[in-house]
Amino acid sequence: MRRIALIAFLVSFAGLLGAGGIARAGHGGSTGAIEAAVSSGSADAIIAEVERAEELTCYSCYNPVHALIDNPSSRVRDVAGWWLSKRPERRTVLKEMIARLQTSQDPLATRNAADILTAMRDAATLPALIAYLAHPLDEDSGRSALRAIGAIGDPAAVSALTTALSSPLAGVRAQAAVALRQIRPPAGLKHAATVAMLTPLVTDADAQARMEAIQTLATLRDERAIPQLALAIGDPSPQVRRAVVWALGEIGQYIMDGSNATLAQNALVSALSDSDPFVRSLASGAKKQLH
Repeated sequence: MRRIALIAFLVSFAGLLGAGGIARAGHGGSTGAIEAAVSSGSADAIIAEVERAEELTCYSCYNPVHALIDNPSSRVRDVAGWWLSKRPERRTVLKEMIARLQTSQDPLATRNAADILTAMRDAATLPALIAYLAHPLDEDSGRSALRAIGAIGDPAAVSALTTALSSPLAGVRAQAAVALRQIRPPAGLKHAATVAMLTPLVTDADAQARMEAIQTLATLRDERAIPQLALAIGDPSPQVRRAVVWALGEIGQYIMDGSNATLAQNALVSALSDSDPFVRSLASGAKKQLH
């Protein structure tokens, strides 16, 4: 009898699972639940319901999620783009976002379009993103276009990113350095970026641009960046100096000897007396990486 009862329980439990009685990631959800979450105004609630509805098949749920394209939260826009990329209407959404980039004069609308394209990661949108990046309506939308380009990762964007490194918009310059870390290397190369592209930004007027350029230089592990980095050890921003000592350690560990090795060593010794304790700590660790 107990065995029969146990079997009955297991069958009943399996039925509950199949009917959605227990929530599973990517399964469940409903149009009503999405609409209720949107009405609550909570970004966390919206994201949770859209994620639950990953496998939901219904025409009625498309419109509420599509409306999230212009939600004030970047996190909500990201999950909306992810969800829409999985729907049969994907191509329609891509065309809508490309049209915004090409024709809209509203920087918020173009920013939102680029954010959706970041989540959708479709290489077919790269030409429109590159064209928009040449003349962005503002800094924020330009950064979003660069995030989308970086997420796609196509090496065809390298030329546009190189141009963006000298943009009059500081945020665009900084994000271009970030995007170069994400781009797949062109055929025959180890990296999409080069030292020559990035060293001008090491002395940029904007601290964020300097920091991102230095972090990208660190990923190249090219000792030709050492002289410029050694000079930046006295940067007025502690965040930039932290990036400098980390980069010197990352690159310096691959230099056996020579003038660049000496420059890296001397710069890190100097950083051991920095006013910022984090810089001192990083410098101590980086110094141990050098040969």
